Formats: sequence, C-alpha cells, structure tokens
Amino acid sequence: MKQSTCQSSDDVLALFAGAGGLSYGFSLAGLKPVAGAEIDSDACSTYRNNLGSACFELNLGTADPDFFTKILSGKEPLAVIGGPPCQGFSTAGARNAVDPRNALIFNYLEIVKTVNPRWFVFENVEGLLTSGRGEAVAALVERFLLFGYSVRLQKVNFAAYGVPQTRKRVVIIGNRLGIDFEFPEEVYSFDSGKSKKRSAKPFAPSINQALAGLGHAARDRSMLVGYSTSTPASQYDALMRGKNESTAVSLHWHSTDDEDVERFSMLAPGQSMKHLPEELWHPSFRRRAFRRVSDGTPTENRGGAPSGIKRLHADLNCLTITGAATREFIHPTEHRALTLRECARLQSFPDSYEFSGPVNAVSQQIGNAVPPQAALSIAQHLMKLDARFGSDLGVSDRIKSPRLLGFNLTDSLGMSEALRETEGRLVRLLQPTLF
Repeated sequence: MKQSTCQSSDDVLALFAGAGGLSYGFSLAGLKPVAGAEIDSDACSTYRNNLGSACFELNLGTADPDFFTKILSGKEPLAVIGGPPCQGFSTAGARNAVDPRNALIFNYLEIVKTVNPRWFVFENVEGLLTSGRGEAVAALVERFLLFGYSVRLQKVNFAAYGVPQTRKRVVIIGNRLGIDFEFPEEVYSFDSGKSKKRSAKPFAPSINQALAGLGHAARDRSMLVGYSTSTPASQYDALMRGKNESTAVSLHWHSTDDEDVERFSMLAPGQSMKHLPEELWHPSFRRRAFRRVSDGTPTENRGGAPSGIKRLHADLNCLTITGAATREFIHPTEHRALTLRECARLQSFPDSYEFSGPVNAVSQQIGNAVPPQAALSIAQHLMKLDARFGSDLGVSDRIKSPRLLGFNLTDSLGMSEALRETEGRLVRLLQPTLF
C-alpha cells in the first residue's frame, strides 16, 4: 500500500466538474470542493456562479497532474470526485495508455495517483461495464489497485437515494486507508415504468411531487415565473425552493408549436411517437423506424426502438433525464415538453441554481450532471467512514493490501453474455493482491 508523507486535508477536487451537480451535493454535506476542472466554458461559468469556488477551464486529457498539486498547496485531499467520458475506452485502448481516445481516463488516473486523495469517487454511464466486453472497467479497477486503493464497484440507480428519476450509473469508490466499506444504504423504492425496484421502503418522489409548486410555464425564455402556491406544495417542492429568495424561477418556459400540441394531446401517459398516426411522426423518427423495420429483424426482437417523444406518468418517477429531455419528454398533464427548470428539478438541482449559456448548452449541462441529492448521500457516507470525521470503522482491522472489495453489476436475475464476461474479469481481481 502506498505510504503518504504529505499533510492531509479535507479538501475535495472535482474533475470533469460539469455544471457542478456532484460538487454541489458534496457542498451540501459541508465538503465544498476547493476547485473544479472542466473543458466546457459554459459549464465552468455555471459551476463558479453556483459553487462560489474556482473552476479551471482545462482539457483534462492533456492537463499536467502537477497543476492540481499546486492548487492543493501540496496537501493530500480528502477526495477526488468525477468521471471522465469513456467513449474511446476500447479493448485495444484499455491496454494502451497512449491511445488518444483514452487520454481523458488515463489522465484522470494519473491525477489521482499524483494528488493521492484518501478517497476517490468515480461516476460513469452503465455502458462502461460492457465496454470492450469488460476489459475497460477491469483495467480501470486494476489501475486503482496498483495505486494503493481498495475499491468497490456498483451499478446504482440514483432514485434509491431520493432523486425523482430512475438513473442508472456505474459508481466506483476507493480509499487508501485500509477501510472495508459498503455503498450508502438505499433508502427509497422506485418505479418509472421502465425501471423499478419495489420494497418496504418509501417511494422516491414522483414526477407530480417533484414538479409541484411550479407555476404555469411561460412562452418567453426571459420571463421569471412565480410559484403556484405561497407555501411549498410537497416536501420535495420545499427542498427545491430551499435558498431561493425569490418567489419566482427562471428557465420555466417552453416553445411548443401548434403541430406538436396536436401530437401531444393524442398521447396518454406512457405512450410515444409510435402510438400516433404515421402522418404525425417526426421525419427523423420515421427514418429511424422504417430503417429498423426494413433490416429484416422480427418486430418483437428489435428492442430499443427510438421513442421520439414520450408522455410521462405523473404518479411514477421520471425516466432518465438527458440533454434531449426538453425535446422528448412530454409533461404528464399539459400538452408541452418539459421545461429546463423542470428537468433541473428532476435532477434535484434547487430552484436557486442558475445555468449559463444558450439553451442547448444548458440542456446538456443538466442532462450530464450527477444529481446533487445522490451526491449528498455519497458525501455523507464518506464522512461516516473516515476517521477525520470521527469514525472508528476499521481502525483495529485494516486491510493490509489494496483489493477489490466487491462489485454489483445488476439487480436483474438475468445477465447478458457481455456482462458475464465483465463479471469474470472482475472476479479474478477479487483475490487479495500484493500491490
């Protein structure tokens, strides 16, 4: 295990910080990052304006890891948080650190190695699990082990931590303290129609509860829209109003035209573009739908067909918010798409959170973010585990060498062939190592 000779601190460093969802959640726990780093200028502006701390506009694929040592004044931080895009993390790239497609992920690893945090929190899309048929994620875990970290990997659904949408993500957490740990306990059941996990636990807030209290959406982007009630209309509404000193919100507007109103009015909750008469299909949906039909694959085996648009269920949790949500998700009861503010609420950003940039940039920032409420649960959990915050967990029974503590790839009974290959690669890393 790597020995530290530097002074430790409670600082947090956010890489691939985006609009600051992960950082804001850590801030709510009292762990505001000392700085963030992000290549997108609009996201950096959003970060600075809401976090009140530095966000360096950097290409993290080429940034010198020593730059962050200077930011931290040579101290070893509590945590490095964030997760680089992994589109290029192919089977070949997993073995090749100089592959330019993998510059982001390998530089992330080098920054962790250089600044030597007590913890790291790595978040990414679930597709990482089967990238290169598991070689990518296994190589990533193995690198963390080599750096002296004991690691736990899990596919989580952030709805289990009170986010009003089912959002599946891969989270890898590691520490170099010798602590064996579990992920934060799930505290909510959830059901979005597509993803569900029912138990004796209460349900995460529904779409109706999440959007309660917002006034009627405007038609002008510059307008502020007042709340529909003087007092919060739901517990989640109260949480979202939070520090909003105004009685109104921004970004609560839509530009639905008459043709789309006609489309939307014909859709019941759960229905999508395919349920409309073909003459009302969007041209892009028609091209994709007929391309899938003409490829000879039986209809029942096609799966994953594009929805184009989809009417949401008011009493269920939302589907995953993406950068396209304001074009594809239809309000449960009104004949319009979701507004940017509604998407931000469904991502658990408070109403006081302001976003910088043009509409498309804001939509992407919201869709790419880690929900702050899920980040808060992770941050609070790390504080319960770390001795600097009073924990005595593992003090008398420290792990003598770094190892993969465990992993959970799915809650489903079945497993795809690709995921089974991933499981096999990770099982081989479960044995105590001599790194």
